[in-house]
Amino acid sequence: MGGLSKKSSLLKGLATSADILKLDAGTLFFDEKLTGQPRRLPQAIITASAMVDAYNLMGYDAIAIGRQDLSAGLHALQTLATRASFPFLSANLVDTNGSLLFTPFTLIERAGIRIALIGLTGQTNLPGAYSDTVKISPWQHVLPQIVAKISTKSDLVVILSNLSALENREIAEQMADVHLIFQSGVSKQNMRPQLINNTLISQAGHDGRYQGQLTVHWTASQKWQQGETSRLTLQKEYDRLGWMINRVRKKGGPQVVYKDNGANLNAFLKKRARYHELEAEIKKMAQDEKMNTPDPATYSNHFHPLLPSVKDDAAIIRLLKESRQRANKMRRQVAETKRLNGYIGSSACRSCHDPMYLAWSQTAHATSYKTLQDRDQNNNLNCVYCHVTGLDDSTAYLAPSMAGNLRAVGCEACHGPGKEHAANPNLAPPSMTPHPALCINCHTPQRDDNFNYMLDKAKIH
Repeated sequence: MGGLSKKSSLLKGLATSADILKLDAGTLFFDEKLTGQPRRLPQAIITASAMVDAYNLMGYDAIAIGRQDLSAGLHALQTLATRASFPFLSANLVDTNGSLLFTPFTLIERAGIRIALIGLTGQTNLPGAYSDTVKISPWQHVLPQIVAKISTKSDLVVILSNLSALENREIAEQMADVHLIFQSGVSKQNMRPQLINNTLISQAGHDGRYQGQLTVHWTASQKWQQGETSRLTLQKEYDRLGWMINRVRKKGGPQVVYKDNGANLNAFLKKRARYHELEAEIKKMAQDEKMNTPDPATYSNHFHPLLPSVKDDAAIIRLLKESRQRANKMRRQVAETKRLNGYIGSSACRSCHDPMYLAWSQTAHATSYKTLQDRDQNNNLNCVYCHVTGLDDSTAYLAPSMAGNLRAVGCEACHGPGKEHAANPNLAPPSMTPHPALCINCHTPQRDDNFNYMLDKAKIH
């Protein structure tokens, strides 16, 4: 949730008028791992409640329900919906009788434009017992009827979709009256808008590192400017060639720059000819677009990185801090009844392995827990197990009860529990070299894109 305070600050800066619409396409609250780890459920609900409160403060207009959002159970999700000041949308999430469980769509007006927002939840094997009480209807069974119902009441139809990329494309190909699809859960990467028929599909990566902004100039034609995507592709090539030609011109022109290399001169002349071809082609495409659709709708898109330099919203920071305090108190109460056995801490290894201990103590592994403390994230169950010794994502709830000498990625994180080895060194030898699979549990590409097993292993001792 660390990006919420920056998201809020950024949205405040973007909201220069009342015409902004704040939407989320789902997969917001829970993940599917939750169903196999019931001990994590209380904290997950506290965290999700804080997210709803944050979205309330940010003034969100609607969100869709993602398939993973059911991982805490239907009752938990419905409780979150009653907490929200905005609708949870799903037109295809139903009970076993086929009755809708959430609001299927909502109508909003912005800048004199009537906007219909529809939520679609993606198909999946629903978690655990909830598959017996909740069903997800195929979009083909529900969407055509809804679009037909709202077509006379809206000027712009928007879908907040948790469906697959293929299904979203099928909607765009089959339903001309759907104008915009925001999709979620398809990729961790940002996706530039794609125009398919008269439907624009867009997505911001779901790792919370970016805030997407789509600026739409919607017109009475209700038709997007066709060819925009291909023209932008040509424009990129045109701009690149223009930059190169201008660079050569500043150095005295091609006859000077390539005076001793005829092959390079000929290659340059071909690129310059291509530059002029592109100029004429782009101009013609723009003229054709105007003739084909009088007053077409247009858009511009930008993904704002939520960098550390982005200011935090103080109100959101306070809200999240209070949430962490509630979660920490709950976790401490649970952890007091459990203890981590078999581990003795890196300091116990020092008496026999002093040189290795000293080398380890100079690495980031030795201060890994402190990095969480500095960010007030040391009780975040999604993070803490990668910053301590002896835990994984299923036992992260034990972190509050851990001894201080285990609050680091210590010797036993790589070589296994040391209690038996310390008592009988010859009879209980430790694991000597950690398998790469152990390391990449935490050094994932999303967390550490520079990780190299062979090089980084050598840095420890």
